Formats: sequence, C-alpha cells, structure tokens
Amino acid sequence: MMSEEHVDRIIEDVQCSSIKDQGLKDDLIDHLSCLIEIEMKGGTSFEHAYAAAFQQTAPNGLHEIQKETIFLLNYHKIMGMKRLMYASGYLFALTWIVGIFFKIMHLPAAMTLMFVGGSGLAFVFLPLVLINRFKRSAFKVMSEKLKWILGSLSIMLLMLSSWMKLAHLQGAAVMLGLSFLLFGFGFLPFLFFRMYKRSVTEL
Repeated sequence: MMSEEHVDRIIEDVQCSSIKDQGLKDDLIDHLSCLIEIEMKGGTSFEHAYAAAFQQTAPNGLHEIQKETIFLLNYHKIMGMKRLMYASGYLFALTWIVGIFFKIMHLPAAMTLMFVGGSGLAFVFLPLVLINRFKRSAFKVMSEKLKWILGSLSIMLLMLSSWMKLAHLQGAAVMLGLSFLLFGFGFLPFLFFRMYKRSVTEL
C-alpha cells in the first residue's frame, strides 16, 4: 500500500506540471494513484510502480495529456475551421481560374471573378492558413514564422497592387515593387534557409 509520503509525491509532481486545469490534475492524481497501487500490490516497489504508471499514462510528459484534452474539447471547432479554410481556398481558387478563363475567352464578368477569387485567396484563405500554422508546434521556430508572414504579406501586396494598377490608382507601382522586395529579400531567404536546415537534420 502507498504511504502518505508516496501520495504527497504524486500530488506534488502533478501540481508542479505544466497542466493548468485543476480538474484534470485531480483526475490524473487519482488515475496515477490507482495504477501505482495496483503495481505495488503485485510486489513492485513504489519507484518502479511510479515510473511505470507515468510511462503508461503520459510517455511524452504530462503536458501531452493537457494538449490531447484541449484537442478533444475543441475537436468540432478545430474541424469546422479546417473545413472553412480548405473549402474557401478551393472556391476562391476555382473562381480565380474561371475568371482567367473568361478573360482569355473575352466573356463578361471576367474581371469581377478574378477580383473575387484573387482577393479571397489573399485576404481570406491565407490568413486562415497563417492562423492554423501559428498553432502548430513547429511554427515556434522564428525563421518559420517569418517565412510564412513575409510570404503572405508579399502575396497580399501583390494582389492589392494588381487591382490598384487595373483601376489606375496612384501608388500601385510602389506597392507592386514592395511586394517583389518582400518576396525576393524576405520570403525567399527564409524559405531556402529552412530548406537548408531541414536537409542538414536529415543527414
């Protein structure tokens, strides 16, 4: 049987973990205590039972439990956002392609379709992709963040400057040049740097 010192150690380790939800902490303490007690009844020492219980419950650390719990609680919201992101990307891309086809064939509404499709890709789909990417653990790397931010900004500026150019508005050429500068000297260096880093880690 476990002593009070054993229980206190389990409580202390769980309370000091990165888990923020107190209800989840209480459930983990009960779960770990039961597992350890079952192991100890079979003649296993507390230290071995403790290690086995933690390995069985959270082999990658207790933070993994919190991450999985948050995902399960927000599953429908996450899936809804993913559906919205990819559906909007498909519809805007299709609209843009149809607009280009209409333009080639000299059909009416070509410019409207190109405007709606291109603007949707730049100002709806890309921000949704960025939000999704920022939530990924791999996106904590600063160079990866900058790559996506600068790439998205350059595409947005390119789209905006294109419409300004077609509407004969002032500043279109400056904005177009800025979009190329961001793409060439902002996005591309980080893109090839990340490709180089990935290739080195694969050796």
